[in-house]
This record gives sequence, C-alpha cells and structure tokens, in this order.
Amino acid sequence: MHSLVDGSMVMSMLASGSLLLAAGGFFHILENRNPLEEIDRKKHLKFDLIVVAVSSLMVAGITILLLEGIVRTWLTNNVELIDSIISQPLWFRIMLALIVGDFGYYLAHRLMHTPPMWRTHVFHHSIQEIYWFSGLRTSAMNSLIIRLPYLIAMCMFAIPASTVAVIAICLGAVNFWVHSNLDISLGPLNYIFITPPFHRVHHSMAEIAIDRNFGNILSCWDYLFGSAVEPTDDLNISEKGFEIESQQVVRQIIGF
Repeated sequence: MHSLVDGSMVMSMLASGSLLLAAGGFFHILENRNPLEEIDRKKHLKFDLIVVAVSSLMVAGITILLLEGIVRTWLTNNVELIDSIISQPLWFRIMLALIVGDFGYYLAHRLMHTPPMWRTHVFHHSIQEIYWFSGLRTSAMNSLIIRLPYLIAMCMFAIPASTVAVIAICLGAVNFWVHSNLDISLGPLNYIFITPPFHRVHHSMAEIAIDRNFGNILSCWDYLFGSAVEPTDDLNISEKGFEIESQQVVRQIIGF
C-alpha cells in the first residue's frame, strides 16, 4: 500500500509539472507578443535551470511533508473551523481559503523584508531579467514560508488534499503570471488583482519601490495597508536584481 501511495504521489507531481510547463509555454508566447520591456531571457537561463532543479527537489520534499505528513494532520486537527462554515459548498470554502491564505502570504512576505527574515528571501530579489520562468529562482526556506499561509487556510476550511494539490498548480501558474514580462492592465481590477507590471515594481531597485507591492493574488492588501506603488514606464525599465557571488550560491538556495 505504501508503494502505491508513493507511486500515486509521484504521478501526481509529474502531472502537475507537465501542466505548469504548459502554462509556462503559454506565458512565453504572450511575452513574445506583448513584452513590457526588452530583456534577455537566455542571460541567466543556465544558472536558473540548475537552481530550479536543485530547489525543486527540496520544494517537492517540503510539499510532500506539508500535504501528507504530520504538518497537515496537526493543522487539520487544530485549526479547522466550526461545522457551520466547513459545511458550506466547496467552491465557497475555496474562495474564502484563498482570500485568507493570500492575506497570510501578504503578511509573511512583508516579514521576509525585515532583517531577521531577509536571508530567506534575498535570493529571489537577485533576479535581473524578470520573466515567467525567473520567478522560480527562490530559496527552499522562502518556498516553505510562502506556502504555509495557504496550507493553513486550506486546513481551516477543510479543503480536501486532492483539491489542495490542484490549487497548488494554480498558485504555480500565478507565480508565472506575476513574473511574466507582459504589458497588460486589468483596468479598475488592477486595484483588486496583481498584474505583472504591479509585481515588477516589487523587484525594482528604485528607492520608491523598495519594500512595496507585496501581494501575490490580490493587490487590495497593498492598497489597504499603504504599501502599493503604481507601475510607471520608468519603474518598468529600472534596474533590478544583482549578481550573486559564487561562494554564496548554496546558502542562498537554502535560504539561511
């Protein structure tokens, strides 16, 4: 039985990876048609492929621990809400869980920009050429921290593990979306949802953009708590990221 469970988990992860690659291909095509700025996607591709391969193994282990291990079991037993809430339709609970989880992400992301936790997040801000794939450059600790708010929210609203796995794929696609090199606007919905130009400001080295635009799915948190900076042409093309010293790469990937 254990081998069957492990085999099922491996197949699920392979399927998830295939779907994410398809989403990446879609954003790649969109970037070619309507780029926000001129970038060189091949400049750090070799480095990012190696980093993503290594960090993905660590993230896969983290994901299995969170979804199948004692962490999810403990959360389910201790944070699940009352019956009158978890008896609501699944779609409604998913919506509430994503809102709560996204607010938790916003708070966690702000905390990662404070001195005690900056080490876990700084690697992600080394990205110089920002496009859909580059957003995967992140430390293992960063990956763990940003997943916990969503996992806690999913457990609060009693979302089934199989559904959580699907949501995880969707959140991966969101990561591609916010980092994509796309010149796009959602009009008035920009004040609710994150767009690629809005998140691009977060990666800018310009003084006005430092420690701004923390949201993942919803931009409303930034507007509500005063951390929003509107995208501009100058910020779009401003300097981003930095070179990593070779002796720092391993520590950066781990996030310590």
